[in-house]
Amino acid sequence: MIARRTTRAARTSPKPALSRAWISTLGLVTIVAYGVAYYSFSALIDPIKHSTGWSTTALGATFSAVLVIGGIGGLFGGRLVDRVGTRPAFLVAGTIGAAAIAAASLCNGLVAFAALYALGAGALSALGYYHVTQPAAIRAAPEYPERAVVHLTIFGAFASPIFLPLTTWLIHETGWRSTLRIQALLTAVVFLIAATARSATSNNERADARPSRSNHTRLALTTAWRSQGVRRWVLASVISGAAIDVILTYQIPIMVAAGLPAGAAATIAGIRGFAQLGGRLPLTPLLTRLGARTTIVIALALALAGALLLLASRHLVPAIGYSLLAGVSLGAISTLQGIYTNELVGDENLSLLMGTQQAIFAIGSAVGPVIAGAIYQADNSYTPVVLITAIGLLASAIILASGRPAPAPDRLLRNHQLARP
Repeated sequence: MIARRTTRAARTSPKPALSRAWISTLGLVTIVAYGVAYYSFSALIDPIKHSTGWSTTALGATFSAVLVIGGIGGLFGGRLVDRVGTRPAFLVAGTIGAAAIAAASLCNGLVAFAALYALGAGALSALGYYHVTQPAAIRAAPEYPERAVVHLTIFGAFASPIFLPLTTWLIHETGWRSTLRIQALLTAVVFLIAATARSATSNNERADARPSRSNHTRLALTTAWRSQGVRRWVLASVISGAAIDVILTYQIPIMVAAGLPAGAAATIAGIRGFAQLGGRLPLTPLLTRLGARTTIVIALALALAGALLLLASRHLVPAIGYSLLAGVSLGAISTLQGIYTNELVGDENLSLLMGTQQAIFAIGSAVGPVIAGAIYQADNSYTPVVLITAIGLLASAIILASGRPAPAPDRLLRNHQLARP
């Protein structure tokens, strides 16, 4: 009875309102991080190539470097957030990350541009992606972790529909170099405001960190790796991540090559971002009825169907069909990453483990765009690229569906208890 009164009192106290405000702030960070470091590059590839003469393969390799830096950096960024909260991470991203992107806009040489752009965008992905914002949201609303993640990722759904058309328009009006400078300024403003806002709303307490019972990163990782569910989830993430990154990197060039005007392709790609809401809003009843793993498998199947529709994207209806199916599936998958990982391992080292997953994920993601660019350069066709992507999505669904149900995090912790210091 006392516990019930305490829970009821907590829900009627002003603290949840502060949590919702903070989760909304995390949502703005997510929009900018994914919009600048991930989605906008698809619109930048062709203008940069035509302006500089750099090859598609070289630019694909630049984006792969972003993924590698973001993946490896995510391992350290996740551990940083677990220990001290989001404020230091946001300060670094808003200063060093934004400055590197702005400096890249001044470069005339490929090597200098690739190094600075990869550093800047990689810092945003390491310190502002879902492995940082989802655990922070979960810890801000421990009574309703699933709702917190859904709330956050509803914001995140606007990254693509905002940044793809905006980037295309900015390039047309100001050129790609000025576009990068505008993105760098926006990054600095949003990340630095978020760092300050968290300090104010938490009264200088590290409420978005979760003190770990172990100071040993290696022990935390090996404990999680003993779970078969974690191993299958990581493998499926590597393969599906490579496939999804290929599609998102080349979706606009694929549709343009098929015959759509660049403006229409960017708009349809933006619709895909709005369609992510369709994969997030119904998640609460789907999770109750099906569970996280089955829902992810269904989402991967939808992504497969959407990828195949790109083969007919010279026609408006299949192109829109791709946008809707891919949007729904990616909206669900990105939301379920934190929920399913939390279900597998708990939230004690959640940022670290999600950052580690992103680092492994980056291996496949980095290779994917480079291979796709090379395949395209070989025969000047995106059809093999789309087919290989579809095979990767199918393999990921099979790997995830064939495993046993994962034990509850509490049981996993009891079996492999981390020693207290």
